[in-house]
Amino acid sequence: MPPLDLPKSYDAKSHEVDVYQRWEGAGCFKAGAGHRDGKPSYTIAIPPPNVTGVLHMGHALNNTLQDTLIRWRRMQGRDVLWQPGMDHAGIATEAVVAKQLEAEGKRKEQTPRDEFIARIWAWKEQSGGTIVKQLRKLGSSCDWSRERFTMDPGLSRAVRTMFKKMVDADLIYRGTRMVNWSPVLKTALSDDEVDVKDKQGHLWKLRYDLADGSGSIAVETTRPETFFGDSAVAVNPSDERYRALIGSMVKLPIIGREIPIVADEHADPGKGTGAVKITPAHDPNDYEVGKRHGLPLIRVIGLDGAMTALCAHFAGMDRFACRKALLKEFEASGVLLGATEITHAVGHSERSGEPIEPMVTEQWFVRMAPLAARAVAETRADRLHFHPERWTKVYEHWLDNVRDWCISRQIWWGHRIPAWHCASCAKITVPDADAPDPTACAHCGAATVTQDPDVLDTWFSSALWPYSTLGWPDATPEMSRYFPTATLVTDRGIIFFWVARMVMTSLFALDKRPFSDVYIHGTVNDERGDKMSKSKGNGIDPIIMIEGGVQHYLGKDYQCPGYGADAVRYTLLDMTTEGQDLKLSPSRFETGRNFANKVWNAGRFLLMNLSERPLANPPTAQDLLARELGFPERWLLDRLQAATNDCTRALDGWRFNDYANGAYRFFRDDLCDWYVEWAKRAFKSGGDGAQTAALVLWYAFERTLRLLHPGMPFITEYLWQQLQTTAGGQPWTAGRFLMLQAWPEVEQVLADASAGARMDELQQLVIAVRNTRNQQGVADGTALAVSIATPDAAKARALEADRDFLIDRGNFSALAIAVDAAKPAAAVTSVVGALKVHVSLEGQVDLAKLKDQLTKRTQQLEKSIAGKQGRLGNADYIARAPAAQVEETKAMLAKEQAEVVTIRETLAGLG
Repeated sequence: MPPLDLPKSYDAKSHEVDVYQRWEGAGCFKAGAGHRDGKPSYTIAIPPPNVTGVLHMGHALNNTLQDTLIRWRRMQGRDVLWQPGMDHAGIATEAVVAKQLEAEGKRKEQTPRDEFIARIWAWKEQSGGTIVKQLRKLGSSCDWSRERFTMDPGLSRAVRTMFKKMVDADLIYRGTRMVNWSPVLKTALSDDEVDVKDKQGHLWKLRYDLADGSGSIAVETTRPETFFGDSAVAVNPSDERYRALIGSMVKLPIIGREIPIVADEHADPGKGTGAVKITPAHDPNDYEVGKRHGLPLIRVIGLDGAMTALCAHFAGMDRFACRKALLKEFEASGVLLGATEITHAVGHSERSGEPIEPMVTEQWFVRMAPLAARAVAETRADRLHFHPERWTKVYEHWLDNVRDWCISRQIWWGHRIPAWHCASCAKITVPDADAPDPTACAHCGAATVTQDPDVLDTWFSSALWPYSTLGWPDATPEMSRYFPTATLVTDRGIIFFWVARMVMTSLFALDKRPFSDVYIHGTVNDERGDKMSKSKGNGIDPIIMIEGGVQHYLGKDYQCPGYGADAVRYTLLDMTTEGQDLKLSPSRFETGRNFANKVWNAGRFLLMNLSERPLANPPTAQDLLARELGFPERWLLDRLQAATNDCTRALDGWRFNDYANGAYRFFRDDLCDWYVEWAKRAFKSGGDGAQTAALVLWYAFERTLRLLHPGMPFITEYLWQQLQTTAGGQPWTAGRFLMLQAWPEVEQVLADASAGARMDELQQLVIAVRNTRNQQGVADGTALAVSIATPDAAKARALEADRDFLIDRGNFSALAIAVDAAKPAAAVTSVVGALKVHVSLEGQVDLAKLKDQLTKRTQQLEKSIAGKQGRLGNADYIARAPAAQVEETKAMLAKEQAEVVTIRETLAGLG
């Protein structure tokens, strides 16, 4: 066949779209593709991205890790399902459509609910799910035929089923409690949706006059605007300063309402004045004090964040505007006694960013304690594993201290709470999931029932994701085949939001954990270590990195040529170390691009040469052993077995960077830099040696493409398809895809430990000569005369057997190997174990300058040696320094002493 010639440079854009379409068209992503008999299932449920989302670098990392695991397990013959889908993202999606209405001069509140929801559905069908399209560009091999949405009919039925089961088990209840309220979103939030930030603020001291006119008491507060809702002043019962005032009344300024002074441990005598104002309707701690003392709840901040009618002439003002105006009035009237600057923790809405308002409202809650007890038992019984393991303690601590979960939201988009209120008897009907629209009250039979207006927290439906996507509550074939799932890959930020809740609901409903392993990856930060965000201008768009374009990053425009998905994926894998955060800049993707180019260039060379020596069939290990393999071939095949073992163990151990590096080192160093260069000589010589080299290269390159495939799927698939043409096959043959080939296994018949030790010595000899070249600025293409002095004749004979390899790889013009090998003129000496390597530099360098360099180096070493000898001769240093440090000093001393001896020998030879 004619030589197979590929373009000189790899153009990812030319191949990635085509390769992906071929995979998807052939059904390679579908559940069970490539499954081999006897192999178990392996399932990952994708963390469902928001329907409003676009691919950011955190998504790229998360899905690269998932796809690497999925492709690896698929190649192992497992019955693989990567379950894709999207989350309806109640608050975020509603906000998008609300902004569209505002642009049209309308408001959500002026739009009928049904019309507003219909508009969201229309937007979702037209524009939602952008991120899912982008995941294809990354190479994600999800079973797209099974794509789910959290508000699909089947998943909505699962939500109703779970709600009913929890109500029947007394795990869901409706009650009036203090919750986190978002005045911007106008909805309750769970504790996990509140981002607590340290903020600069003030502690204001206010004077409250005693009602009988006998004096006053000073209280301190960070929120003076809530004083309109004060129900009491609390002092500690042990505080002698105020004991006589307990039970007295104080008169609130401006409004004149009288409130009592109560004794409560909440007041800390050591903080400030020791007296605190109690506002039960607007502070969680005050709420508890109010319950203990039966104090009234007085709401003075409305659901919109404005002051209520109870706030005198401040009514209708924004809460923060009221604070400023109120403080001015307090100062003018003498009520404000002073202020202290402080740093204090303030809860903010995780979604909208504004400070939350503690508010007493009626909401739906999940009783968490019994669910948490079962969930924490899974890790403590070693049935659920976090990787890295340190996240286990974080997970367990949250479960041990969990609070009831507020699951109702005062928005319209989402799963409407499946509960009906009866106007006649005031009781609540929760129907069966398959009869979701009752027409009468289940308690009194009246037809006066209306559905609760609230919707469920988005995380309620997400908590069912691993099994609702498989058809639960029905006993589907998918449930029996793919549940429990195997692995969850996610970010630490949703361990509480999502991970723990999936475990709790799964154990409650199915008595099974939803997965066995949770891998928590790091956060992608910018190169300074700051978290990426649009507001900071430090985000990196993975699509721009893949396809090319202008990336605005840290105040500069970075022109990205488009590195391709493989380069982006490899870079992210290479940087993923034990869950540590990643520091990323656009230029870091050049690492992946350079490696992809290396793979392409090596593939191009191999395909050109292999097409000139076509094989009848792909070679097997037995085919290789049937030939007379030379030492370099035996060494390469041994290294391939080691690389296969290293890559498999790395993925087994969740060490993604070790997997990437193991495959990289074998491909670049062992295969390309050493063996391919040696094989070029065999190809030039022709004959049987060339055919043997072709067989070995075909086998090693094909196995290497398999090792690289999970991380770099596009380029490996394309090259693998071309490689088939050199062994009796055709590219893109039906059903023949690299992604469905078997993951390489170690073939012990090809392992040869002695070859590794032998090659290591030869490489060190070649590297010693290369180092001399580099140090003296001698070009690689300049052949040098070398002599190797051996300790005995046996070693000389062993090296003689590898003479050709040494001359070829070291580019020697002459090579002498003997016990007393003559030292060439103007030679520099290096030591490799028991061998001395003399490299002649005659005619290549300025010998006077070289002598001067070596003399200065000797002086530096002598000074360093004296210092180490002094430390090691100091008994106090030996006694106090760590043993490892002492041993390291001894080792460095011995190394430097040996180098001095070698340099002196070189100087003597230079004359």
